[in-house]
Amino acid sequence: MTDNSTSLDTPSPPIKTDIAYALITLGTSTTWGVWSGWLMYFYLAPGGAPRVPVAFYSLAILITGAINALVTPPIGYWSDYTRSRWGRRLPFMAASGLPMLVFFVLLWTPPVPGQSTWNLIYLAVALGLYNVAYCLNQVPYAALLPELALADQHRVRMSFWTTIFLLLGMILSSFAGPAIDYMEKTAHLPVQPAYLSVALIYALALLPFFYLPFLVLRERPDRQIPAAQRLNFRQSIALTLRNPAFQVLTATGALYWIVTSFIQAVIPFIVTEICLLSKADTLYFYLVGVLASLACYPLVTRLAGRWGKWRVSAGSLLLAALVLPGLMLIGDWLPLPLAAQGLLWVALEATAISGVVILAPAFTAEVTDYDAALTGQRREGAYYSAWGLLDEVVNGAALTVLPLLLLLGRSQSDPHGPLGVRLVGLLGGLLLLAGFFIFLRYPLRPRTAISEHAKTIVERSTP
Repeated sequence: MTDNSTSLDTPSPPIKTDIAYALITLGTSTTWGVWSGWLMYFYLAPGGAPRVPVAFYSLAILITGAINALVTPPIGYWSDYTRSRWGRRLPFMAASGLPMLVFFVLLWTPPVPGQSTWNLIYLAVALGLYNVAYCLNQVPYAALLPELALADQHRVRMSFWTTIFLLLGMILSSFAGPAIDYMEKTAHLPVQPAYLSVALIYALALLPFFYLPFLVLRERPDRQIPAAQRLNFRQSIALTLRNPAFQVLTATGALYWIVTSFIQAVIPFIVTEICLLSKADTLYFYLVGVLASLACYPLVTRLAGRWGKWRVSAGSLLLAALVLPGLMLIGDWLPLPLAAQGLLWVALEATAISGVVILAPAFTAEVTDYDAALTGQRREGAYYSAWGLLDEVVNGAALTVLPLLLLLGRSQSDPHGPLGVRLVGLLGGLLLLAGFFIFLRYPLRPRTAISEHAKTIVERSTP
């Protein structure tokens, strides 16, 4: 049994298009990996003097996420109905790449050396501007995938390349730890200039990845929606929210994104406070996770072809939910070195969640196909902006809750030890388990063709 797919005879674009598209993921995943992995560590250094009040760090993240959430749906709507010689999506991507890298660098330049409210305000403004530029780039970028890949098989292939470059981005971002360590210990730079120097190196190295793909990527001119057929903003939002496949996939994705944000942010704490290693050793933890995910790709694609992508993704969610709480078990009571325990936990979790990571783009494209069958319009921007909005809210909420959780103990010098870091695994497991049960209600299951399911919905809604 196999999944339903978009049965189109249009030939797939050459593989260079897939790689060009995935290069942008390399740029964004690397910058995201650096700031999500080290920003909280930079502003709330364990065992040291924080640069902002610990409790109010969460408030700055929450406010930033709320503001950015407001701008994301208009970006998607705007890109859906843009008409230009370059298409609907590419103009946004070209205009936002450089500003995003500039604001990424500015994240590491708080104005006051010690703890200060001014640093908190500066962080909120810089992170807010970075996130707006990120949304201007990533909402149209994500909405471009269903246009480049029309068939399910090609979408899985593009998902492979984007996953490869996503994981390569995580590998590149993992070098931030050793680079910061080198700047502090060998180059003898103070802490803040060390972080800033590393950020500048990353920004300059990644700039080509945001613009070289424009030599290859081309949009389909027939996808631009005529002015006479445009929905207003409220109608567009209402139709999106009523899509049952969107509802299930979004609820599941929200829980998955929370867990991803948690794990990404606490990896440096796991390395330094639970496994008692140096910041430079974070590289090995990221590398093991990436290699484990890459090794799973042939198995995931084979199982998806045999059992269907829904079953593989559901199984991946359940397995990851069972592995995550293993973080609570890492300690001297086991007959393995702490480093080996930590690396084994990372490898097991990366293996378990690989099905979700690899197959997610195929599901999101499938949901937009379903909408096209319902409305007769290609409104990918509306959907990817909704997911972008949720991503902003979820990341903001996760990074708001996490510092409060870490107050239970975020380093060996705290009274409770790194208890808060350990609890991230338990909480993450419960969230993924909830996501698994929600995903059981996904309507576009095997044997249900998208067009047939859409026809049924339309008939039920017709008086």
